[in-house]
Amino acid sequence: MAWVAPVLGFIPLHVPWILGIPLFASPDPFREWYHGRGPGVGDHPVDGFLGLPAGAFYLGLLCVLAGLGGVLALGLIQDWGVVFPGWVPWLRGRRVPPWVPLTPTVLGSALMISYSATLPWQFAADLGDPGADDIFTPTGVLIGLPLLLAWAVALPLAGWSYYRRTRRPRRDRRRRSAAADDRPASPSGWPSIG
Repeated sequence: MAWVAPVLGFIPLHVPWILGIPLFASPDPFREWYHGRGPGVGDHPVDGFLGLPAGAFYLGLLCVLAGLGGVLALGLIQDWGVVFPGWVPWLRGRRVPPWVPLTPTVLGSALMISYSATLPWQFAADLGDPGADDIFTPTGVLIGLPLLLAWAVALPLAGWSYYRRTRRPRRDRRRRSAAADDRPASPSGWPSIG
């Protein structure tokens, strides 16, 4: 579930926007935002990044990050997230250090949860009083925000599951005392020290 929200939800929703198609968006404010202008600025020219309009570059970067997040989330639930697969040179067959996938999981989860905490107010404002300068239509809000919320819940759950699956077992006193009882007796019949 954690990889489905970004890969099958977030990215397909953003591809039309990358191409400049205002799907579930208000055409005029979207075009201004897409070309890097603020709402109501008009046709003031703004250069984009790497030959792309500013909105396309930003949305493309978000989709790349979402794709990486989807791969990360998939790695949290697959075996190749625990043991490096055979195609990884020098590391194949070795155990993946748990901090490698857990660090971006914790950072991404914290970012998404903190952003999601603002969503009830944004959601209410966008749906309660849609204005002419709003980029996204109420339909876009109703489709996009639940996808983000689903990912904000699924990624930390996948991270917690990975942590529990890969943590080292705790040594408790019973195991140590049982190991001491299994030692052979000393030749003199007296218990050995140490």
